[in-house]
Amino acid sequence: MRSWLALITVSLLALVACITINVYFPEEAIKDLSQQIEAQVEQQAAGEAAPVEPTPTPTPAAAGGSPLAALLSLGATNAWAGEEEVAAPEISNPAIRTIIASRAARLSALNGWKASGVIGENNQGLVEARSLDAVPGLKERADVQRLIRDENADREQLYREIAAAKNVELSLLPKIRETYASTLRDKARPGDWIQQPDGAWVQKK
Repeated sequence: MRSWLALITVSLLALVACITINVYFPEEAIKDLSQQIEAQVEQQAAGEAAPVEPTPTPTPAAAGGSPLAALLSLGATNAWAGEEEVAAPEISNPAIRTIIASRAARLSALNGWKASGVIGENNQGLVEARSLDAVPGLKERADVQRLIRDENADREQLYREIAAAKNVELSLLPKIRETYASTLRDKARPGDWIQQPDGAWVQKK
């Protein structure tokens, strides 16, 4: 009897050991959000981004005072909205918008150092110094290091905000970084240094 119990116990332990817990990760949703955020950063840097505001709800007065007219107006508004690309609600998140503005303010300087090969985009969604030899002086090197530090601080906070917005466990932050890094590689300009998922550094063609 004891041998049977021991056999059953061992079998159950083996079964439990083979069970893999799959944690849901909304990769496509985060990829889409990353693309929208990067577009906002570029637009704000170029002075083109307009404030993100909620669409106003039509009222009877706005529709001419008639309840029927208001209902028709609401239907038309919803139809128009369906024809346009709707921004992810996270884009209007105050914390994320603050990070977007902060990153937009340094984008020009960051792109300049990327073009010279000093800074590259790594495969964890962060920027890093590739070669400070091309930086002429100590002050300039300190400026580059500060630029990298500030940009990465914003990005780390952004990834945490995305995790909170998408209800993703913080243990999955590395996957958020990897997903975001793929967007940054896609948006890199020709000649920029990017790190592939396997760790190899290449220049974007």
